[in-house]
Amino acid sequence: MSLDRSGDPRSLVMEFGSGVIFGVLGTDVVAVGNTAAMMNHSLVLMYDNKLDASITNFEGIFGLGLPYKSRAGEQSWLTTASIKRFSMCFTGFEKDGVLRFNSKPSPEDSMKSVGKYHWGLNFNGISLGNMKADILFCDGKTTSNRCGIIPDSGTTLMLGPARHILELYSSICDQWPRCAKAYAKSNQTEEESSSLGSAIGDWINEAMHKWGIPDTITSRFAPDHETQVKIEKRRHFESLLKRCSTWGPDGGASLDKELPAIYWHLSGEDGTSKTLEMPPSSYVVAMGFQGQVACLPFFGEYEYVTAQNGPIWILGSAIFYDYVVQYDLSTSSVAFSNSPCGSCASNSSDTPMLRLVGSRSSRTQLRRMEQKVRMPHLDKTWPL
Repeated sequence: MSLDRSGDPRSLVMEFGSGVIFGVLGTDVVAVGNTAAMMNHSLVLMYDNKLDASITNFEGIFGLGLPYKSRAGEQSWLTTASIKRFSMCFTGFEKDGVLRFNSKPSPEDSMKSVGKYHWGLNFNGISLGNMKADILFCDGKTTSNRCGIIPDSGTTLMLGPARHILELYSSICDQWPRCAKAYAKSNQTEEESSSLGSAIGDWINEAMHKWGIPDTITSRFAPDHETQVKIEKRRHFESLLKRCSTWGPDGGASLDKELPAIYWHLSGEDGTSKTLEMPPSSYVVAMGFQGQVACLPFFGEYEYVTAQNGPIWILGSAIFYDYVVQYDLSTSSVAFSNSPCGSCASNSSDTPMLRLVGSRSSRTQLRRMEQKVRMPHLDKTWPL
């Protein structure tokens, strides 16, 4: 066990999206799959925790982070175990995801991380319905429109600034015939607008609180006409999704036919770029509570602004269901592949693999929200 100058164990507190862990530093061999490494005074031995109550049979947290220059007494398991690359993906309702160590070399379209403290990339905005459509925000044409993004499997939602979320939801409403029609009708009849969402009752607010989904805050926006129009469109978009169980026999399965796909435009420090397609069945989730079902957009508001990279988005777990995300420590690069996630049982190479819990089988099925969301705990005074 590592001791401080007074002879007491070196203690520390670590905060994660699922809660807080209290531990002391120690030394031991850490084996993951068939790979092992000696962690010298850098293994956290947990003696207590304040994790979410829904987490049971907790055994520990295995951190996968950006490589850093080791300080005295610190070391990364990945570098100690000679892991140069690792990739992650999630799969189906009845299947596990996969974590691969020393997977195939990074593809040509891998993007060099612009982050120094996180696996971060340049975020060049979102387009709807077509990857060549107009960019809604973060087009990077001016310094004020520059943004960054962090792909993070440990964060449940896709998080961004409130003004970006408002722009995204109102734009989706414009391209969703069901929503555009409802908004147009509400301008003709005041009753329609005032009764918006009343069909689902108050249970949805209780459910959102239970699952830890951030509340929408609209009071921060300027009360000009254009902004108020966007707020009204957002309300229609969210309300219609909440009532997805009333749409007919296929319910939320019709989302991919009705709503536009989202295209995420990313690039690395080296200028390499990649556009990721996300269908509605990936950015919408079904949530059950008190015997009822509603659908919600799997986004949340999160304000994290850096001096160099501007507002930062968190690309949460949803992207890991559609893509295999690879991190290369030797080149500090990130790559996204839409090849099948696979399984440990189907592995025919010597690449070490571990199963990860997943919950999605195809793009036409909605994932169910069955536990509290994990939110990031980032030091927002740090750069990307």
